[in-house]
Amino acid sequence: MRIKSIIAEKDTVEFCYEGSSVKILVMDKELRIFEEIGYEVATGPIYSKIQLAVRGGNVYVISPFGENEVKDPSNILKGIMQLAELVKEKHKGLYEKIQRVIGTVPT
Repeated sequence: MRIKSIIAEKDTVEFCYEGSSVKILVMDKELRIFEEIGYEVATGPIYSKIQLAVRGGNVYVISPFGENEVKDPSNILKGIMQLAELVKEKHKGLYEKIQRVIGTVPT
């Protein structure tokens, strides 16, 4: 995965991938992964309608057509862990939250 820059904040990781801004939002029991596709001054960022959700070690595609589980999420989870390792030095608390959600650390 070729990542150019990483910004780690309280509950988000933002990185540039092939010219696009991609965000990972860390919630209590879920990660949401989406592309920021635009920005409106009045309303703020605009995110893609197709997103990935990670819950309990499983990955789901969320789209206007519904939510479907990814049958083999190993590459996605591996990529998230690689990204989390890059975040570890910048924001240890966020790193631990990511690990907890994907199931590598007990809750």
